Order: sequence, then structure tokens, then C-alpha cells
Amino acid sequence: MMKHIILITLSLITFNTTKAQLEKGNWMLGGNISFNSIRYNSANYTPPTYRIIEIDINPSFAYFFSNNFNTGLKFSFNKLIRGSNQLSYTSFRLGPFCRYYFLDNEKAINFLAELGYRVGLEKGTTGQSSTNTYAGGLGCVAFFNSSVGIEFMVNYTSEKFIDYSGRNNSIQLSLGLQVHLIKN
Repeated sequence: MMKHIILITLSLITFNTTKAQLEKGNWMLGGNISFNSIRYNSANYTPPTYRIIEIDINPSFAYFFSNNFNTGLKFSFNKLIRGSNQLSYTSFRLGPFCRYYFLDNEKAINFLAELGYRVGLEKGTTGQSSTNTYAGGLGCVAFFNSSVGIEFMVNYTSEKFIDYSGRNNSIQLSLGLQVHLIKN
């Protein structure tokens, strides 16, 4: 069954020539789910260096200020349970991002770059802390029709907890769905 789904998806992507709505004045709504492997490194941690696995849910919306370029807001929600000591954390982040698509609208597959910044709050069993996060990524999007695309991205993030020394850097793999709303 999975082979059939993959073949149908690849066929749609390969043979479907669509015009993606990457034009000035359009909106983009959607989001992604990302997978992280994070290496924490700070003298405030016990042990000072450790690794966790994390999953983020990131809804977003953006406006195309010019063809192939949009900017908007991205939200992030994350729930984490760390290792053997069962520390639990919940975090919320919000901030601007901008995105550029490299190919013309007529392409069913397009490549993109994204930069963003988010501020947030993480609350857990040991207290709470404010955060700031820088993020950048590269990826591709496959449009199923003129309005809907599925995207795959690789992101680099650098996160700073305000009350702690050091930064936490990670590589994220994300899968997302975007809906491009056509202007009137």
C-alpha cells in the first residue's frame, strides 16, 4: 500500500505542471512539523552536555511582498520530556520569518531559503526561562496544484535561554503543508 502512495505522489509531482501562487499580493497559510536532535551545552546543566530528541509543531502565515518573496509570523509549540530524570518542559515561541523561492511560478517543484527569529517562554518542572532563537533553512516544495504544496526543509537553529550561559544549536528536519491563497 505504501508503495502505491509513493508512486502516485511522485507521478503527481513529476507530471503535474502547475503555476504556484508565489506572486505579489498573495497569502500563505500552513505550517510544519520538525524533528530535532539537540546538543545542550551549559555549565548550568547537570550533566553540562547532553542530547535530546524533540518534535516541534510550527504553524505560520505570510504575505508575498514581491514575487517569490514573503514574510510573516511563525509560531512554535513544543513538549519535551528529558531522559531518565523525567524533567518535563513546554515551550511557546513566536517571531517573524522571511522566505525566498528560487524558481519561476510555473515549476511544480521549487527550492526555497528561509530566515527567522523567535522569542519565547519555556516552562518546566525546574522553573521557566525566556528564550530567543535564530533559524535558517533550505528546502524544496512540491506543488500538487496552484495553491497547495508539501515542503521538506533542513533548518539550523541557535537558541539562547536568557538565564543560562551558552547557546543550544540544532539541525531540524521538517515536513510541512502550505496553502497559497490567491489574491482577488
